[in-house]
Amino acid sequence: MKEFYKRYYPYFPILGMGLYLVVFTLAAMDYPGGSENVPSAMGYSFFHNFLCDVMNPITQGGLYNSARSLATVSHLILSATMISFFYLLPEIFSWNNRNTKIIRYVGMFTMTVFIFMYTSFHDHIVTATGILGTFALIPFFIEMKKFPKGYLKNLAYTCFALSIVVFFIFETKIGYYYLPFLQKITFVFDAWWVIWVSLIVQKKKQSNDLIRVSA
Repeated sequence: MKEFYKRYYPYFPILGMGLYLVVFTLAAMDYPGGSENVPSAMGYSFFHNFLCDVMNPITQGGLYNSARSLATVSHLILSATMISFFYLLPEIFSWNNRNTKIIRYVGMFTMTVFIFMYTSFHDHIVTATGILGTFALIPFFIEMKKFPKGYLKNLAYTCFALSIVVFFIFETKIGYYYLPFLQKITFVFDAWWVIWVSLIVQKKKQSNDLIRVSA
């Protein structure tokens, strides 16, 4: 089991992201409808519903949400996926220092707090994860200055910038009508970042394994 983990753990975030999308899609298909933008709408709306809407016990239209259980499962899958992502994120660097440790442990703690977003404390959890996530990513960007891959840097900066915009809109309610759609766009970029980092770590791990075997 330990050897299996060592060999395949960089794939965990990729598999988790795929599994999340499948389970969430199934839950969204069962969502009865209703959003803050359009309370009377039927079914899940890509443009008007938040991802978390599917976890509400009662929809904004006052309907019982039969999709909640499956949606909560999908959220737990996403939480575990992001915990594993922050575990391996520092491994894109060829060095270890205090910043890489902060990235790993503060990031994993942030995603552990993120688990509780399915509870009635949702809004407080959003605020907490936004603040904690920033503390995890500041040292990441400090270390990224020495990272050679420019395209990955640009993607990481884009993800962070989008996250800041989403967080600002959520907290201030300025432009809130457009936030559900912007959240989906941000998620696409974040998923792209997660997959790319995982593949980099896996490729790096394979190269190190080959060096050890050759030696």
